[in-house]
Amino acid sequence: MMSALKVVRLLRLGRVARKLDNYLEYGAATLLLLLCAYVLVAHWMACIWYTIGEHEVKQRMMDPFIPDGWLLRLSNDLKSPFNFTASSRTRIVGGPDKSSCYISALYFTMSCMSTVGFGNIASNTTYEKLFGVGMMIISALLYAAIFGHMTTIIQQMTSATVRYHEMITNVREFIKLQEVPRELAERVMDYVVS
Repeated sequence: MMSALKVVRLLRLGRVARKLDNYLEYGAATLLLLLCAYVLVAHWMACIWYTIGEHEVKQRMMDPFIPDGWLLRLSNDLKSPFNFTASSRTRIVGGPDKSSCYISALYFTMSCMSTVGFGNIASNTTYEKLFGVGMMIISALLYAAIFGHMTTIIQQMTSATVRYHEMITNVREFIKLQEVPRELAERVMDYVVS
């Protein structure tokens, strides 16, 4: 329980992003913050995905007729099977190492969150499918937020250029409409452009 409370410290990233805002352009700081949030959500999803797989391995120890979950299939693919013995029914023995499991879980969540979904790690059990649906909903909302912010940032970056070109066009039209002498028109344009 105490280790779960440490996760709250990750919310300090918002303060870090606000401090970065002093040194970076607003758009860059916002994109960096959104990228960090995306990676953090992917990490949390990978941890939940691993926990589901671990739970299903324990269930499989009790009932051999339960379908294989993603973690059991990973252990078979890596030729590092779990050991199901009567003495080890309360804890998992054998199987792939934690780093392989985490990387596989992170790979699955990132491929689903980026809407690619290669399918080489797939949901087989009911819990995995339910989590997959929840992850797709959360990912869609996160994707929409990220693209919405990116669109706003790009629009803000180009709005100054658009205003500049509109001003140049207005000055040229004014010069043409008022029939300003060529020498004065060149000086006005030099002043406006510089």
